[in-house]
Amino acid sequence: MAYFGDQQFTVRIDELKSGEIRYLCWHKSNSILAKPSLMLCRGTVKRGGNGEIREFTFLHDDRVFTIEYIPSKLKGGVNYYFIEVTDSNHKKSTWKMEQRPIPKYLRNLS
Repeated sequence: MAYFGDQQFTVRIDELKSGEIRYLCWHKSNSILAKPSLMLCRGTVKRGGNGEIREFTFLHDDRVFTIEYIPSKLKGGVNYYFIEVTDSNHKKSTWKMEQRPIPKYLRNLS
Protein backbone atom coordinates (compact mmCIF):
# COMPACT_ATOMS: atom_id res chain seq x y z
CA MET A 1 0.00 0.00 0.00
CA ALA A 2 2.77 2.45 0.95
CA TYR A 3 6.54 2.47 1.34
CA PHE A 4 8.34 5.69 2.29
CA GLY A 5 11.03 7.17 4.49
CA ASP A 6 13.45 9.93 5.40
CA GLN A 7 17.00 10.11 6.74
CA GLN A 8 15.98 8.49 10.05
CA PHE A 9 13.18 6.02 9.34
CA THR A 10 11.70 3.66 6.77
CA VAL A 11 7.95 2.98 6.92
CA ARG A 12 5.84 0.34 5.26
CA ILE A 13 2.05 0.20 5.38
CA ASP A 14 0.45 -2.94 4.07
CA GLU A 15 -2.83 -4.79 3.99
CA LEU A 16 -2.71 -8.30 5.38
CA LYS A 17 -4.65 -11.16 3.80
CA SER A 18 -7.18 -10.74 6.63
CA GLY A 19 -7.86 -7.17 5.42
CA GLU A 20 -6.13 -5.63 8.44
CA ILE A 21 -4.03 -2.50 7.76
CA ARG A 22 -0.58 -2.62 9.39
CA TYR A 23 2.14 0.03 9.95
CA LEU A 24 5.77 -1.05 10.25
CA CYS A 25 8.63 1.34 11.01
CA TRP A 26 12.39 0.72 11.13
CA HIS A 27 15.17 3.02 12.25
CA LYS A 28 17.57 3.58 9.33
CA SER A 29 20.32 1.72 11.15
CA ASN A 30 18.27 -1.51 10.85
CA SER A 31 17.45 -3.63 7.83
CA ILE A 32 13.79 -3.80 6.82
CA LEU A 33 14.20 -7.56 7.02
CA ALA A 34 14.79 -7.19 10.78
CA LYS A 35 12.07 -6.85 13.39
CA PRO A 36 10.45 -3.39 13.07
CA SER A 37 11.11 -0.72 15.69
CA LEU A 38 7.36 -0.07 15.83
CA MET A 39 4.40 -2.09 14.57
CA LEU A 40 0.84 -0.77 14.64
CA CYS A 41 -2.21 -2.80 13.63
CA ARG A 42 -5.90 -2.26 12.90
CA GLY A 43 -5.42 0.91 10.88
CA THR A 44 -8.15 2.67 8.95
CA VAL A 45 -8.00 4.13 5.45
CA LYS A 46 -9.62 7.27 4.01
CA ARG A 47 -9.96 7.45 0.24
CA GLY A 48 -10.36 10.42 -2.06
CA GLY A 49 -13.24 10.89 -4.51
CA ASN A 50 -11.39 8.90 -7.17
CA GLY A 51 -10.78 5.98 -4.79
CA GLU A 52 -7.11 6.84 -4.22
CA ILE A 53 -5.83 6.37 -0.68
CA ARG A 54 -5.38 9.74 1.01
CA GLU A 55 -4.92 8.96 4.71
CA PHE A 56 -4.16 6.16 7.16
CA THR A 57 -4.95 6.31 10.89
CA PHE A 58 -3.58 4.09 13.65
CA LEU A 59 -4.17 4.19 17.42
CA HIS A 60 -1.31 3.28 19.76
CA ASP A 61 -1.55 3.66 23.55
CA ASP A 62 -2.60 7.30 24.05
CA ARG A 63 -1.41 8.46 20.62
CA VAL A 64 -3.01 8.79 17.20
CA PHE A 65 -0.79 8.25 14.16
CA THR A 66 -2.17 9.92 11.03
CA ILE A 67 -0.35 9.40 7.74
CA GLU A 68 -1.40 11.67 4.89
CA TYR A 69 -0.46 10.91 1.29
CA ILE A 70 0.28 13.94 -0.91
CA PRO A 71 0.75 12.98 -4.58
CA SER A 72 2.93 15.15 -6.79
CA LYS A 73 1.13 17.51 -9.14
CA LEU A 74 4.01 17.18 -11.59
CA LYS A 75 4.48 14.16 -13.79
CA GLY A 76 7.47 12.27 -12.44
CA GLY A 77 7.51 14.44 -9.30
CA VAL A 78 8.05 13.19 -5.76
CA ASN A 79 5.09 11.91 -3.73
CA TYR A 80 5.16 12.73 -0.02
CA TYR A 81 3.78 11.24 3.17
CA PHE A 82 3.28 13.31 6.31
CA ILE A 83 3.17 11.45 9.61
CA GLU A 84 1.48 13.31 12.42
CA VAL A 85 1.49 11.84 15.93
CA THR A 86 -0.94 13.37 18.40
CA ASP A 87 -0.67 12.53 22.11
CA SER A 88 -3.38 12.62 24.79
CA ASN A 89 -2.58 16.31 25.47
CA HIS A 90 -3.16 17.08 21.77
CA LYS A 91 0.54 17.85 21.28
CA LYS A 92 1.49 17.06 17.67
CA SER A 93 4.75 15.97 16.08
CA THR A 94 5.08 15.81 12.29
CA TRP A 95 7.54 14.17 9.88
CA LYS A 96 7.74 14.64 6.12
CA MET A 97 8.84 11.57 4.16
CA GLU A 98 9.27 10.69 0.50
CA GLN A 99 7.69 7.76 -1.28
CA ARG A 100 10.20 5.06 -2.16
CA PRO A 101 9.97 2.20 -4.63
CA ILE A 102 8.95 -1.04 -2.92
CA PRO A 103 11.85 -3.51 -3.08
CA LYS A 104 11.04 -6.50 -5.29
CA TYR A 105 11.52 -8.96 -2.44
CA LEU A 106 8.76 -7.19 -0.41
CA ARG A 107 6.11 -6.84 -3.10
CA ASN A 108 4.24 -10.06 -2.36
CA LEU A 109 4.78 -10.28 1.42
CA SER A 110 1.98 -9.67 3.91
